[in-house]
Amino acid sequence: MEIQWSEIPLFREVESNELDRLFSSILFQRRSFPPGSLVVSQGEECNRLMILTEGMVKGEMISPDGKSLKIEDMEAPSILASAFLFGRKNFFPVNITSVTEVKFIVIPRGELLKLFQMNQQILQNFLAMISSRAQFLSDKLRFHSFKSLKAKLAYFLVNEAGKANSFKLRHSQQELAELFGVARPSVGRAFLILQEEGIIDIRYRQVEILDRKKLNEACNE
Repeated sequence: MEIQWSEIPLFREVESNELDRLFSSILFQRRSFPPGSLVVSQGEECNRLMILTEGMVKGEMISPDGKSLKIEDMEAPSILASAFLFGRKNFFPVNITSVTEVKFIVIPRGELLKLFQMNQQILQNFLAMISSRAQFLSDKLRFHSFKSLKAKLAYFLVNEAGKANSFKLRHSQQELAELFGVARPSVGRAFLILQEEGIIDIRYRQVEILDRKKLNEACNE
């Protein structure tokens, strides 16, 4: 089922009748793609706001030698590359591929500026989204600064667990391998190292943190 206007973070706290009025005043498109479609190419000009209203996409960065590094999965409702829309180098930083059938609302940059002028709440929502995105990218940069796969995995587990000592992984080892940019067996070995050192116990996708201090220390290796 496609998400309603009010469920999209950009339009939070904006009345539905106001949204109807606003969108009757601007030009926008609705687009859909089947699974496995290249929705946006890395390096393509970012000149429109793309709001994912149904389905899931994945972002992958392609290196000059052709290697692919998975950046993240995005489920509806999500907005693509909002932080790049008004930048000097306004190009999509990654390839966006549909994982499932997906639907988008596409708003040209000039029409989005009209929305901001007509409704301050939408502008505030957009600025909050950009700030959150900057924090996400900062965390991502820190994550990829770790030299060892063990440190990356430890940092990932610390963030997934939060304050809990027991949690279920949302990702398969193959998905984690794509996230870390390594082969799947390497992820399995990293889990085994943490388990043999008595730091975690993992059965299927259920993770138990046995020694949180050592897990935090492993992030710095």
